Amino acid sequence: RRSRATMLAPLAPRDAHPPWFLALLVLLNVVDAFHLNIVWPMLPFAVRDFGVAEIDVGFYCGVIGAAAPLGALLSAYQWGRISDRYGRRPALIAGSALSTMSVFVFGTAKSVRAAALGRWMSGLLNGNAAIVKTYLGETSTKKAQSEAFGVLALGYGLASTLAPAAAGFLQRPARRWPETFAGTAFDTYPYLLPMCVAACLTGLGAVLGVLLLPETASFVRRAEAKAMARNGDEEKRLVKLASAGDLRAIELRDVDEWSDVAGDKGESDDVEDVSPKEVLFTPETTRAVACYAVLAAIAIGYDEMLPVFLKTSHELGGCEFAPRDIGILLVCGGVTLLVFQLVLYPRIAAALGAVRAFRFGVALFAAVSMLAPFASVMPNEPMLWTVALVSQCTKICALGIGFVSITIVVNNSCEDAVKARVNGIAGTTSAFARIVAPVICGWTFAGAMRLTFPARQFLPFAFICAVTVALRVIAERLPTALDSPTSSVADVDTLPSDDPAPVAPVASNLDSPC
Repeated sequence: RRSRATMLAPLAPRDAHPPWFLALLVLLNVVDAFHLNIVWPMLPFAVRDFGVAEIDVGFYCGVIGAAAPLGALLSAYQWGRISDRYGRRPALIAGSALSTMSVFVFGTAKSVRAAALGRWMSGLLNGNAAIVKTYLGETSTKKAQSEAFGVLALGYGLASTLAPAAAGFLQRPARRWPETFAGTAFDTYPYLLPMCVAACLTGLGAVLGVLLLPETASFVRRAEAKAMARNGDEEKRLVKLASAGDLRAIELRDVDEWSDVAGDKGESDDVEDVSPKEVLFTPETTRAVACYAVLAAIAIGYDEMLPVFLKTSHELGGCEFAPRDIGILLVCGGVTLLVFQLVLYPRIAAALGAVRAFRFGVALFAAVSMLAPFASVMPNEPMLWTVALVSQCTKICALGIGFVSITIVVNNSCEDAVKARVNGIAGTTSAFARIVAPVICGWTFAGAMRLTFPARQFLPFAFICAVTVALRVIAERLPTALDSPTSSVADVDTLPSDDPAPVAPVASNLDSPC
């Protein structure tokens, strides 16, 4: 009996994907986005419930926030290797299933140590963020890249909307709805209910992935090439041809014949173009990955620090927001990102290209990163909310531009054969940045709160602004050639010249979900 995986035809690059398919990828990517965003509105209150003094809340929020990237740091590259060896489909399904189980550790935490363990497991047990990008990179033409990767940002915006809402409105349910939740497990574990919502979403992604997600044609070609090869050099050579899309040559040539002809031309320049050596990192890839990591550090540092600043009392320079207020503000930012990605980002990408769009997004974030602390000095509540909303909505759009654009750039900087590992390394470096950033930003915020001069709340945001300006300088070194996918290193002209009858390419028909 055929398995579900073999019943789904491999998916070749397309100029457009049906909405249901992009929605499925968004759901699989929610593993990273939803789990990352759901904890921030809860952390300041959870840390206080753990018995930490208010003046130290920012530091311990940073420690717990850094635990998830620490787990990702240890596993991101290994998830990339798993994806390159066993396929994009099984890796995505496994990541969703494992993450579904990990969220309950944080939801039942009663101490800083237990909460940090739950976050660490959440980062360790999935690599979906990098693998979904690899999947889209292998199944989208240049024409489809802006839309496809923009939809991932839409998914992040959706997570940015739903996750803070779930955390802000569902935490401590026994206090809000005592007639329903008093005396239940949600009374004992006040932060469990939002994590149950996270588990339902990621579990649904795993089930739908099993039923509907095909493997990429690029991976299938490389797997077939490996099966045909008889030694390591031959395997690498055939895999490079398969990665470049030259499946016709592999299917129609007997491996012996092709190898003999290639051997006869072993000293020619043409054969050197099909070198078996895999190039994992080019200078362009290195720069792109570095920019991705720094942007990730800036984003998570800001996102970790903002709820702490909003919760902080007026006496210490904060806004003294309640959990519901923080949830509303973050939801407004998420809704803004959804509209922005649907309406404006495709036009920005079409006008500027991925590299210039990334530079623009970074410059915009540098400009608005200093706006939030001005909310605390507003003379009345309406002006406070106006500044906070403008700051949050503009900030999230700037980061949306930056992340979508740099994701396209990273994917365009390497070949399909190494794309998952490159994205895995990008995930590893960004995970390291996300470990360091919450701790540094939490320490910076806690240190600023110990100072005595009135404008102390501006210092942590000034630090983030300075790092963003440095990233904008680095972004100037990204070549605009990375607006398009890396060209093939293999060419069919290097193969024997006789022209046999063509065969049908490996591709998938996605007109219907089954």
